[in-house]
Amino acid sequence: MNPFLNVFAVSSLLGLSAFQTSPTPSAAAPKTVRVAQGEVGRWAGNCRRCSLEKRAWPAVNGTCYYPIDMEMKAGSYTISRRTTGGKLETAQLIVTEKPCRPEDFPDFPKKEYINVSPENQKRAAREAAEVKPLIGYQTRVRPAVFDLPIGKPANPLPKGEGNFGACRTFNGQARDRHTGQDYPLAESKSVLSVANGRVVLAANQFYSGNAVYIDHGNGLISEYFHLKSFSVKPNQTVEKGQEIGRVGQTGRVTGPHLHFGVRWHGACINPGFLLIDPADLPEVK
Repeated sequence: MNPFLNVFAVSSLLGLSAFQTSPTPSAAAPKTVRVAQGEVGRWAGNCRRCSLEKRAWPAVNGTCYYPIDMEMKAGSYTISRRTTGGKLETAQLIVTEKPCRPEDFPDFPKKEYINVSPENQKRAAREAAEVKPLIGYQTRVRPAVFDLPIGKPANPLPKGEGNFGACRTFNGQARDRHTGQDYPLAESKSVLSVANGRVVLAANQFYSGNAVYIDHGNGLISEYFHLKSFSVKPNQTVEKGQEIGRVGQTGRVTGPHLHFGVRWHGACINPGFLLIDPADLPEVK
């Protein structure tokens, strides 16, 4: 009997094909990470440079961080990293929507912040124009002089009021979303720099009151608003934990507290995510 037919017959009895081949291995599933608006994702391990769509920046101590602006459109984005060995890797970033919490001030006492005079409108516009290039995305950034988690802006630091990104109304009039986290601290309480850095602005502003902005390198800017007073000046170098001012109630406020905010590579994010162990941040897997 033809040996080929014997093979075919045996294979048929076993329910196999004489021409069956090993299955083709499927391509590895793409790496992904899900990050909510206003939060931060990470890609750990031997990173040198990171990118999100058309923006790029250096890694921080070997880890790529991806800050997501509170108003970034929900959807899928491409992120990448260049390893210290020169390898380029990509992954998918899924940005999920985080609805803003409504926050209303029905009887706001400082009427000049409700019906803003033309003079103060011009002042606020000038101040916004001055701040915009300081907190926006930069193609070139100073080297990072911080690591995560950053320090606390006060010691001890009470629980925040959970109003980052809140959709605010004052006496029924809608205003911009809240860009920081408010901490209920008593007037004159010491305010601390959360990391080493350089003061880029310290001034009295119409809405923010006495305000300090500090550049910590790698595009990270910390903001401290409504201070009673500040004890630093532009271009001054500060250290982590150094007093930079005192809690107050200047600007558009209802009482004493600390507004603490951060901008990272131009993204407005919840500063609370930089105060926790970075291992607890969403990770590319």
